[in-house]
Amino acid sequence: MNSGSRSVCLFLIGAGCAAALPSIWGGPVGYAAPSVLASVDTTRPKGSPSTDSGWLERGWVIPGYLSSWGLPPLPGQFSLTDTGLVFRSAVGDLSARAATISLAYIDDENGRAHYIFRIDTGVFETDAPGPLLAATAHPMGVDSGSPSRAPPVRRLVDGSDPAAPLRAARQIAASRYADSLYGLFGQPRAPLGLVGRRGRAAGRIGEYIASRDSLALDPSHMTCEAQLRHALAHELGHRWQVRAKAQLAALWAGVPAIRDPKRYGYADRSEHQAEAIAFAVSFLQTTAGSAAPAASSLGLLEHYELLVPGTRTLTRYLLLQPVYRTHPLRSLLTTDRIRYAREK
Repeated sequence: MNSGSRSVCLFLIGAGCAAALPSIWGGPVGYAAPSVLASVDTTRPKGSPSTDSGWLERGWVIPGYLSSWGLPPLPGQFSLTDTGLVFRSAVGDLSARAATISLAYIDDENGRAHYIFRIDTGVFETDAPGPLLAATAHPMGVDSGSPSRAPPVRRLVDGSDPAAPLRAARQIAASRYADSLYGLFGQPRAPLGLVGRRGRAAGRIGEYIASRDSLALDPSHMTCEAQLRHALAHELGHRWQVRAKAQLAALWAGVPAIRDPKRYGYADRSEHQAEAIAFAVSFLQTTAGSAAPAASSLGLLEHYELLVPGTRTLTRYLLLQPVYRTHPLRSLLTTDRIRYAREK
């Protein structure tokens, strides 16, 4: 998970926090960590300079899915307005501007091309890129508006209150959301604490130390609760890795690697698995009480899987746990292979 001020904070906060909404389209971040399980995690945000978009025509609309700061994808659409390239989410009244755009890669899944664009601190996925492809070829990219008009950076906790980070960490640790995670992955022996000085210097907003069965978070470098929830799920995922090696080995057979070199978990199996666990939890939590058709939910899961392979497999496995015994997708997604892994 990452932190840092950027002139595109409206993009980061609006799209990232929208992912925490309790709906079919919600979802709780990316990461960066050591290669061993003894002490794992975090992500580091990256920003980009502003550019000019006067050459593009107004009015076009590109539907797709935005994954901000490594969070699970949020459906919506990009369009060019008088204020620049704007993403509007499909749920709620949220909009966010993007300053730069580039084509990261094309994923040809099931014979259908999915274009993955890198936009500031996130990625936008669409199968109908339209003028966005032309935008990536233009040397000046897309205008995000005057930096002087950018809103101030929001933080999850009040920076002037030294007790606020620990209070936020303890609140999430005592929440019903955390209880659900403990039901899946168990609860660490040590009380949840804060990432230490060395961890913060390394850019970590979360870490799990296996030798002490200890989990720590850094809410002071988070922008919204979506990051806090995702970090907790990711770190508890590391706890599960230590205690369920045979299960994960059975589940992970055949799971392809993350394709995006800038997404947390790239070329790191341990972090990839923890991200897939956090993505799976996000999907199950946000669809648990949804009235959306099953086809819509399953379609959303495919977009999660596209960004973090293994999400679908872990979602199916977690659905077999008592926490999700009444989940509306349980009967649709469980399989014999997953049942076999559960018994390992």
